[in-house]
Amino acid sequence: MKIKVAALSNKEHDVKTSNKNMEKMYDLQLKMATSDDIAEKEPVEIIKTQRDMIHGAIDFLTTVLGLDKKEQDKLADMDFKETLETVNYVFERMMGMSDEDIDLAQKKSQAADKSKEG
Repeated sequence: MKIKVAALSNKEHDVKTSNKNMEKMYDLQLKMATSDDIAEKEPVEIIKTQRDMIHGAIDFLTTVLGLDKKEQDKLADMDFKETLETVNYVFERMMGMSDEDIDLAQKKSQAADKSKEG
């Protein structure tokens, strides 16, 4: 499938949902899930977990998207929140969602958030 990540470049990346790439996706999802479970961890362990998640996210995007040097440099300088948004976008695309599906899901989520606030 073709995935364009505007935050990194204007080119489309050919991403295969091979077992290897899907395993990378699930490995990173596990890291992300365990990084939220910090209640009983020591500060050093929390920092290591968070650092591992950043490294995992960069490695995932670099490998799965096949980023060139310029794109890797842009990723390295990217804001962490934007990096996580990019990772989640690639996850959603690899799970079979189209850009339209993703936009619709985001709009529904934003609407639900607004109704909870009001």
